[in-house]
Amino acid sequence: MLEFDDVIAPLTRDQFLMDYWNKSVLAAKGPAGRFTDLLGWDELNGILEQHQLSPPRLRLTHEGRAIEPFRYMSPGAGGTPQLNSGKLAACLSGGATLVLDRVEELAPKVRKLAASFRNALHAGSYVNLYAGWHSQHGLDLHWDSQEIMVLQLSGRKRWQIYQPTRLNPLPDDIEAPPKPAGSPVWDGMLEDGDILYIPRGWWHVAFPVGEPSLHLTVATVPPHGLDLLQWLIGRLCRHEAVRADLPLLDDVRGQKAYLKALRPLLTEALADDAIAQFRHEWEGDLRPLPHIRLPDMPYIQIEALSDTHRIRLAAAHHLHFARNGANMEFKAHGVLWGGLPPDLVPALEMLNDTHTVSFAELCAELDGDTAKANLRQTLAALARAGVILIEKP
Repeated sequence: MLEFDDVIAPLTRDQFLMDYWNKSVLAAKGPAGRFTDLLGWDELNGILEQHQLSPPRLRLTHEGRAIEPFRYMSPGAGGTPQLNSGKLAACLSGGATLVLDRVEELAPKVRKLAASFRNALHAGSYVNLYAGWHSQHGLDLHWDSQEIMVLQLSGRKRWQIYQPTRLNPLPDDIEAPPKPAGSPVWDGMLEDGDILYIPRGWWHVAFPVGEPSLHLTVATVPPHGLDLLQWLIGRLCRHEAVRADLPLLDDVRGQKAYLKALRPLLTEALADDAIAQFRHEWEGDLRPLPHIRLPDMPYIQIEALSDTHRIRLAAAHHLHFARNGANMEFKAHGVLWGGLPPDLVPALEMLNDTHTVSFAELCAELDGDTAKANLRQTLAALARAGVILIEKP
């Protein structure tokens, strides 16, 4: 199974994060065919034939302009839009680029690759597919608000990359970055097996070269300073001063008193461990990967736990615990689970959506039969609520 570390090899993860991540473009050669098994033309044909995909998820673009859906879609059963193969062929022969978003939900090996990016970079990730045939570009010169890694699956494509004109731009920024005026910092051909990393905010444009070209773009979305501040606001709401009405415009004395009360709360919220606390909670809320195990799943989910049963999180990437009095609590599926004895936390912290853990391994983190009985009872409740999945070896 291809994973993040395989994609950037021979670079190590530490080298990539230190020298390139959010800093500089990386264009690296690779052996032809190394990405072929991820998703090939035959699998793409099957996806387009067997799934009812429609704009904006599936779309055609031509030199920066979206092609009207009626030119490649037709009404299907019940009026649902359906891809028209004849119209599609006509558009593609005229130079259109085919774009398919969130392809990791349609291709199992791409899904596993996206999960490895999420786990390696501690951020949400998704994968879009681009296919071109002639020489017209699909998208105009632009920048992305995500970190992107391009994997050339088949054929070739020429890329031009320019330095950012505004550092760390946001999707809905207060100021639009001006277009670059100078020459590209990298102008080259991406070939079968090559990768191209483009940091957030770097301008780029890609051109097919008159041959079939297929590439994946893995987009990674790490948290920004704005996310930290929004998280802090949520935590500050427990203070009466934050919930209070602001003093009137002409109430200078009231304004000074309010700010005097507010400043220490902000200082306390911005403690040295604030980023660590935020990241742990934020990463726990990353979109969990679904794991379906039919036909046995409905029976195993309600079985009495034995040492060999294996447990996987279904509601989160990992659980984030907070103290409430003498007990601990966490959120899952929008529900607050409280009243947990602190001695259960070491076992529950082992759970995630990527790997299963046996009940025996969880019990090894506990001390005493009472704790194990409480864990068994807690896991049974979490299983009934769909927070965890119970699996067998």
